[in-house]
Amino acid sequence: MKATVVPVILAGGIGERFWPFSRSRTPKQLLPIISSKPMIVETIDRVKPWCKGKVKPLIVTGKAMAGMIRKALPESAPCDFIVEPVGKNTAPAVAIAASWIAKKYGPDAVMAVLSADHSISTTELFRTALDVAVETAVSQEGLVVFGIPPTRPDTGYGYINVDKPIGETNGCRVHAVKKFVEKPSAAKAQQYMDSGNYCWNSGMFIWKVSVIIEEFKKSMPVLFEQMELAERAGFSKAAIDQFYTDCVKESVDYGIMEHAKAVFMVRAPFFWDDIGSWESLERVHAKNKKGTVSVGKNVYERDCENTIVANNGPQVLACVGIKDAVVVSTGDAVLVIARDKLPEFKKYLTELKGLKGISKSLF
Repeated sequence: MKATVVPVILAGGIGERFWPFSRSRTPKQLLPIISSKPMIVETIDRVKPWCKGKVKPLIVTGKAMAGMIRKALPESAPCDFIVEPVGKNTAPAVAIAASWIAKKYGPDAVMAVLSADHSISTTELFRTALDVAVETAVSQEGLVVFGIPPTRPDTGYGYINVDKPIGETNGCRVHAVKKFVEKPSAAKAQQYMDSGNYCWNSGMFIWKVSVIIEEFKKSMPVLFEQMELAERAGFSKAAIDQFYTDCVKESVDYGIMEHAKAVFMVRAPFFWDDIGSWESLERVHAKNKKGTVSVGKNVYERDCENTIVANNGPQVLACVGIKDAVVVSTGDAVLVIARDKLPEFKKYLTELKGLKGISKSLF
């Protein structure tokens, strides 16, 4: 009998690094950054084969975004929701989702924890890999993570150190995980990439709900008890609000993955990108001969080098001779920033928000 697989889609945060496109009323997950569809709709489309019969994706999101997400989803893609009154990182989100799924679908159900803002362009390869990950989670009674073979020495991702493959199915290699590594220095990232024994941590996880609940009981017992209280209260709005009021702010990586013993990695055969900032656009959209990416309508670009140009406003955006920059235009704001300043973007955005006379609606 095949396992019941429930996709859990984490959709928290507005994605401030994509300002001025992303704002509190237009969060990143609801933007058509990769294609003509909002990214969260693309995510749900990828998991349709597992959402048959009574199974629906479970979306975990904040109260400010829940209504917007419901409106963005097509009627053909019904979803369940857990609405967070306040964000507390991924460990509480995974814990409450696991307990909720165990109650609705039973303890043998498998949850696939996914993000609403990842780019995965090779859908069939993703679906094949997810089948392999589910099979591994069930047969090994362990925790499974998708590892992404690094294509550059990126210092913005955590890394996974693995042993030799313990098996391969349908072109997907499965490894036992030796350890998780923090975001490294540039030199370390280059070493990890050159070794071939490290992958990026995608933040996508697969496990039986009974297994992950037991891990919470062992490694985060207070959170486990809070989760049980919410379950006994039937996951009412009041119970979920109380759970988030009481629980610790922690990631599932730190709270669970780094302590668990039976952890496995499926080496992803599909294209993946964490759409985290404007830099992502050059990895998911074609560059011209001068390394420039243009996205959106009404864009005129000539002789720009290593530049990202994006427009979603009605006006024409003309860029000529710009080098090593990001130029973004909307109907009411324009961003021009040197690419080497992007790592500090949140600092500048905070300063911008503090300026007198700037409308809060811009953010």
